[in-house]
Amino acid sequence: MPATVTTVIVSPQDRTIRFAARELARHLRLATGAGTRVTSRATSGERSFTLCLADGAGVRLPLGSGDDAFAIIPGASGCVIAGANPRSVLFGVYRYLRELGFRWIRPGARGVVRPAKRIRDPFAMRRRIVERAAYRYRTICIEGACSREHVLDLIDWMAKRGMNGYFLQFDFGTYFFKRWYEHRGNPHLAPEPIDAERVQAIIRDVEAALGDRGMRFERMGHGWTCAALGISGEGGWDQDAEPVPADKVDWLAQVDGKRELSGGISLNTNLDYSNPAVRTAVVDGIVAYARTHPQVDLLHFWLADGANNHDERPSSQDTRPADFYVDMLNQLDAALSAAGLATRIVFLIYVDLLWPPERARIANPDRFTLMFAPITRSYTASFFAGTGDGSAGMTPYVRNKLQFPRDPAVNLAYLKAWQETFSGDGFDFDYHMWWGGYHDLAHMALAKVMHQDIRGLAGAGLHGFNSCQVTRHSFPHNLLMDVMARTLWDPKTPFARIVAESFRDAFGRDGAEVARVLTALSKLHAPFFDGVHIPKREDARIAAGLRNIPRFTPLLARLRTLAERNLSKRHVDAVIWSWRYLAEYADLMEGLLPGFAAYLRRDPATAERFEPAFERLRRAEKRLHPAVDVSSLIQAVGAYGREAANAHKAAAASTSS
Repeated sequence: MPATVTTVIVSPQDRTIRFAARELARHLRLATGAGTRVTSRATSGERSFTLCLADGAGVRLPLGSGDDAFAIIPGASGCVIAGANPRSVLFGVYRYLRELGFRWIRPGARGVVRPAKRIRDPFAMRRRIVERAAYRYRTICIEGACSREHVLDLIDWMAKRGMNGYFLQFDFGTYFFKRWYEHRGNPHLAPEPIDAERVQAIIRDVEAALGDRGMRFERMGHGWTCAALGISGEGGWDQDAEPVPADKVDWLAQVDGKRELSGGISLNTNLDYSNPAVRTAVVDGIVAYARTHPQVDLLHFWLADGANNHDERPSSQDTRPADFYVDMLNQLDAALSAAGLATRIVFLIYVDLLWPPERARIANPDRFTLMFAPITRSYTASFFAGTGDGSAGMTPYVRNKLQFPRDPAVNLAYLKAWQETFSGDGFDFDYHMWWGGYHDLAHMALAKVMHQDIRGLAGAGLHGFNSCQVTRHSFPHNLLMDVMARTLWDPKTPFARIVAESFRDAFGRDGAEVARVLTALSKLHAPFFDGVHIPKREDARIAAGLRNIPRFTPLLARLRTLAERNLSKRHVDAVIWSWRYLAEYADLMEGLLPGFAAYLRRDPATAERFEPAFERLRRAEKRLHPAVDVSSLIQAVGAYGREAANAHKAAAASTSS
């Protein structure tokens, strides 16, 4: 082969196509050991890679609802990688690199797998590959505790796997970065200083990473309501240190005769949306933000992150929150239009807002994207697992007395009711990798539910998926992330194929057996995936769970045996890390079993039974943090202890009465 592989960038000289060229050149150097160069002009007679937009090169791409598509076209003069847009060119580059043997089995350097053998001729591939993403929205939302490196590693992995958007909650996401840098709850890691200046510098780096990759940047969400009060939402769900300004107290929702912050948290506090001054203050804040943030591709406008805490004044009683919300959306649309701003707005169907408006309708659907956020749903079954439409489970709207649906099909019925009032763009904002991954710590059953959910979104009138998830979700493996990315790109990909390829890439020859053992472990989690004591005691599931506890041990022992055997072999670094994480997982699960057993028995000391495993995890965090959010895992699994203690207390009170 020639000493130099030339990568050619043709017009337009776009930032993302130039980045794609640099990425191709870098990976070719790793694969071939030869030099590379990026230029705008090919040398006569030299084979080269040409990166370009499909329209400019006369390349036809398949039709579909997704915005992203590419073609990889080998020929006598080299290889053309053409995309429907600049980021699609980048996706095409990564798809070509997969053909060479590159894999990205988890975010970060510990997830990179290079070709097993030196590539002698990068032009040897003769197969034409043409693909289009099935869904428009393939997004991840910031959650959990995260550092600058965690977020940048995630964005890098997302682009390599065809994900096209990143959503930063709040203005800068300060709450999430403070959770990491302050190392809350882990005395073994020293807190690091984190102030507004440092957080803003991180977000500049995030913007640059997204800009390089041409990925969609989404921002804000909750926070507009507290901003109208003059309080920053950057503190997230921490209690507010600053009081509500005296002249704004009357703007707070009146609940049970009181006007005060909900639980002391402004972010969770709804306002008196019947008051025109309140609505205008909220809208004016959004318009001002849109005017100064033209780089934001989708701006989220949500109400407070509270439930059953809407205003009870006579002026509000006869109007659903959804009607007030749509009134504000229309007011916002008019104000943005008057300001000459084309900003797209995401609105939220969530908790009290699941009940659709009775009178109000969105006047300009083209401005808005609907976001369906079924936060109270169960993840033991898919939206589409049953045969019924769920409408029989819907309940009337009763102000501040709402019972939110657990049944996925019932949640979907509320979406359909909204779609009768709004026929525009929309996506599912879902939480499989927020708490769900800590209720099925093997992740296999949950991954299958996610696969079924994503496959069915188009039939539900939704154009994609935004995953509200912890930033680090690759422990003990990356299957949930792989299922999300691959199914959003091509919903026809069978679940079994994704499992087989994900585990083969991550674990090598023993990957299939690892998957089988983890699938069995997922089944053992199933009886206590959802709470067994609250809202009511579930005796059958408790009995099944107690029978399952001793069955974990031989399966965990098998994982340890597999890990020990493979850690003594020669593997590439990324695969070695797969086995290290799996060994740590087996030890962690063994340590958690006494806590799960205590939980099922309604033992008030359940929290203490979990603590030795939690302490082991805290001590290991410095080693494990690229793959697992330790603080979120402890918080989520620790909720079993709180549930058991509350259930024990309630049972004792019932007995004494």
